[in-house]
Amino acid sequence: MKKANLVTNQNKSVIKGSKNLEISAEKNFLNCMIANDTPRKLDFLILVIETLQINANDSILLKAKEIGLSDDFSSRVQFWKMRCSNPLRNSYTFSSLSVMQINSLVELISSMAENLYPLIRQLLSTKESKTLNQERWYLFSSRLKVLIRERMNLQRSYIDTLLSDENNEFFRELLIILSLSCGKGGASRLKASLYHQS
Repeated sequence: MKKANLVTNQNKSVIKGSKNLEISAEKNFLNCMIANDTPRKLDFLILVIETLQINANDSILLKAKEIGLSDDFSSRVQFWKMRCSNPLRNSYTFSSLSVMQINSLVELISSMAENLYPLIRQLLSTKESKTLNQERWYLFSSRLKVLIRERMNLQRSYIDTLLSDENNEFFRELLIILSLSCGKGGASRLKASLYHQS
């Protein structure tokens, strides 16, 4: 077989293989339903990204453009509307996210988490001194709580519990989710955490 034909056949096999992987990944969610807390979880994950990175909104929209996401990410207003599907927000719009929007947000969060992994790892590390870790957590949790007070409905008991939790268990859980969303298969792992078996 000529070298050119061999390369062509190999390329066809790779394309066919990747399509089979995509179909297989979708089949994994056939008997599953999107969990009710998905809009809340996605919005809080983005809030953590905003806490970790200065001017995160600009970076998020730029990243969305880089990875070729839909028109929902073409402007701040459209992106804000998507995030307002979180019922804990001050500006809750009583709207729901489409499967396509959820998939896009998953890809975006996974890509952003990849960039922020060194910071996430520092916060979750148990190898550094306790004092240094506590300082980092104080800065991170303080900033995140400021954003929560600005964006969320303070009349909701859930928000009140988050703000008064000195152990920051939910914040730690969000960081772990972001750390698992990095690297190969990260987006699939994040997506799997948003579904439950029907």
